[in-house]
Amino acid sequence: MLPFVVLTCVLAVLPSVGVGAQEPSPEPTPEEAPVAPVRVAVREIAPFAMVEDGDWSGYSIDAWEDVAAKGDIDFEYVEVATVQEQLDEVSSGRADAALGAVSVTRQREQVLDFTHPFYDSGIGILVSDQVNERGLGDLLGSILTRALLWLLVVFIVLVVIMGHVVWLVERRRNSDHFPHDYAHGVVEGMWWAVVTMTTVGYGDTVARTRAGRLVAVVWMLVGLVLVAQFTAAVTSSLTVEKFDGVVRSIGDLYGRDVVTVAGTTSQDYLDTLDLPALAVPDVDAAVQELLEGRADAVVFDEPVLRYQARTTANGQAHMVPKTYQPQSIAMAWRDGDPHIEQVDLALLGMREEGVLETLDQQWFGTE
Repeated sequence: MLPFVVLTCVLAVLPSVGVGAQEPSPEPTPEEAPVAPVRVAVREIAPFAMVEDGDWSGYSIDAWEDVAAKGDIDFEYVEVATVQEQLDEVSSGRADAALGAVSVTRQREQVLDFTHPFYDSGIGILVSDQVNERGLGDLLGSILTRALLWLLVVFIVLVVIMGHVVWLVERRRNSDHFPHDYAHGVVEGMWWAVVTMTTVGYGDTVARTRAGRLVAVVWMLVGLVLVAQFTAAVTSSLTVEKFDGVVRSIGDLYGRDVVTVAGTTSQDYLDTLDLPALAVPDVDAAVQELLEGRADAVVFDEPVLRYQARTTANGQAHMVPKTYQPQSIAMAWRDGDPHIEQVDLALLGMREEGVLETLDQQWFGTE
């Protein structure tokens, strides 16, 4: 009986100790987990990034792929259409970085992290070779700036006001010069205001009362300021550059047909100058407007326009030898991305070793 009881107890204990059971396989360590490739948002903008048959090339592409090879970084490109889409892809997390001709600005730095700049850029002007002489319309466009138009408005308003004031104080005791009739009297008052301000002094309409002469003294002083401002505004517009027909600076574009790329720092810069410009989707469309005679100049990133001057617009347009709004081009990454320090060190090494200078000569050369 006892052996039977012992055998029964042994058989009951064996399943609980897992005899014959297989041990679970260990979970992979973090080092063994697959690493997702870095997603790089790119847009086609020659010569920084160009695609042909699915293969990307260009200044920024070559620089990045050199960095990725040295750092053993696996990546894949995500093509988008505009620089704003690049920034949106990174800020939303759909991409890890943006590459191409992305300018570093204070506004962008607030939401993204930028690497060390790998190209120093700025805003340039590409001018059609057909812009040889200035007609009357161009001349008037250069003179009639917004500041001058506002000055003319102020002048007209003050003349109307002063015409009423002098008529009111002179009409009773000087009705031969300032008639009682409102319409005729105010017109004579405005004529007096213009003649007095310009110091012509015909003498056909004069103020004779004490109040009228006090008004005249005040108006003479105001007139001196207005005339001086008007003369300075016109003189600053009528420089030698304005007459010789050559566009040498951004100021020579007033009154001309200008085109730029929408949603870029170039458009923002033109807006701050109150310089009207047609905004098109990309630089290729802008250059096409220039070559087909619908625009006199393109305002955009200087290195991109310099490349266009050597290629697409060869022999039909030239660069203005001035650069505005200096800016730097870099890679934009998600805030706090761990790859940034690694990329920065690689870019600094490429600059010290002359690799970036070689890429500059390869892709930009000289005009």
